Amino acid sequence: MGQPFARYLLVAFFLCLPLAAQPRNTSVFEKVDKEHGLEIRVEKEKNEIPGIQEFKIRIRNTKPGERTLHAKITLQDGNTQKECTVYLPMPPSAPAADTVRCQAGDRAVYWQFEVIKVYDMILVE
Repeated sequence: MGQPFARYLLVAFFLCLPLAAQPRNTSVFEKVDKEHGLEIRVEKEKNEIPGIQEFKIRIRNTKPGERTLHAKITLQDGNTQKECTVYLPMPPSAPAADTVRCQAGDRAVYWQFEVIKVYDMILVE
């Protein structure tokens, strides 16, 4: 009796692991990225337009040179996933801000912000 129950607990544990790795449903993401010299704050705004999700991005560049942030916002609703690309020019040792609008399904609940690369120059789109 003890062994089948232990096996059941082990299977249940591994089935729950992917859920723990999912992005969270929070309105604010904050991180100090020492590797890239950034202080990051991303706020998920209230949905004003159906199918469009807005994010306010505030980044403080702690390095003494001009740089450009390349990042992405991933939106998920459990069945589908969409990504929005972010390019944000950052002045030397100063804050930068932008609002990013992402097309999302009506049920997009989970989101995640990820730094892809920081360029040591201002990129012109």
